[in-house]
Amino acid sequence: MKVSRNQWTEPGVSTALCWLAIDDRKGNARRETALPPTVYSDSIAPFLHFDAPLPNQLYAVGGRNQQHGPLDAVEMFDTWHGRWTMCPHMCVRRAGCAAAVLPCGRMLVVGGYDESGIVKGLLASCEVFEPVAQTWDPAIASLERARWGHGCASLGGLVYAVGGCSLRPGAPSRETSMETLRSCEVYDPIANTWQSCAELHMARAGSRVVTLGDRYLAAVGGCDDVFGRAEMLPTVELFDTTAGGRWVMLDVQLLTPRTTAAVAALDDQRILVIGGAPSLSSAEVYRVPESAECSEEPGSGQVPVCDMAEGRMGCQAVALQLPAPTATYPLCTRMCVVVVGGENGDEDWDLDQEAHVRQFSSVLVYDTQDDEWKHSDGGLPPMPTPRTAMALCVGPGRPHGHR
Repeated sequence: MKVSRNQWTEPGVSTALCWLAIDDRKGNARRETALPPTVYSDSIAPFLHFDAPLPNQLYAVGGRNQQHGPLDAVEMFDTWHGRWTMCPHMCVRRAGCAAAVLPCGRMLVVGGYDESGIVKGLLASCEVFEPVAQTWDPAIASLERARWGHGCASLGGLVYAVGGCSLRPGAPSRETSMETLRSCEVYDPIANTWQSCAELHMARAGSRVVTLGDRYLAAVGGCDDVFGRAEMLPTVELFDTTAGGRWVMLDVQLLTPRTTAAVAALDDQRILVIGGAPSLSSAEVYRVPESAECSEEPGSGQVPVCDMAEGRMGCQAVALQLPAPTATYPLCTRMCVVVVGGENGDEDWDLDQEAHVRQFSSVLVYDTQDDEWKHSDGGLPPMPTPRTAMALCVGPGRPHGHR
């Protein structure tokens, strides 16, 4: 039997499969009937070999590291093997960027700032990662307005970039000319174009944007100035695609005002909100009211969750399938929320400050079925690179099997 494949799930699988086929052909006294060689090559081998990218892979994209500043590094958590692997670097360094998966399975990374800083390095450019070819394509339309600290999510085959920070049009290129944005843009991957869409009710930087079902986006928290020195926002806005594509300010607020928190949708109505500036350790489940127009008491739709062991800001979260408590990789059947990266300290939330700031490589796991944090032995291994102000995304990826 000739099996001309690479990218096997484990070292030695190809050899073991060949020996089984040879053993059958020679005659095995323990079995009355031998299997045809084609069963091994055409039926069994595809399950032990990565012919295409697998879903449910976790990407940590760009961000900022204390030693290296803005990063072009991309790391993928391989949920088949249960380990972090390095992906090809992006075309440019990006901190304060955002990412979303396109309908075709490619990953779009949007905006941010590079090693030149938040003024001279402000980025309108975007790029796309192709998980099959393992390449980055920079030939993607640029944002109408460069921005960093924005939220990003996919809905209805489109990608939305929400809020963030940018230079005021026509103002001098310096930090004092930065402003927090109400503006939003939408990307059409078929036309490869960005265009403006409905504005937020409040300017938001450091807000997190999640998709709720096939109808809504939610923009959670944030701050109303560039550096988070002013008001942290407890408010949530909902974008309704069936109501003419507009944002609605919800009456129900977060229990705690937060910016640069870790936020993930648990289902079509519940959102897990964790940490955020200024280095919060608290968490809560935010419940979107049945009617976006209804009036409720502040905090009436929220449920406190056990605190993290240590506060962190500039972190990100996504829902990801992981092994159940009694299972191991690659048997990922348990929906969890993973909290990745961030930092702990009193410095400005997205500036290159080093004093009194500790960045995290650790990954926290919240079991949504048991409603509790997993212990370190049941979580994910740490990322290779500590980072904050990064993008986090779940999409198809190529596990790094034996070559």
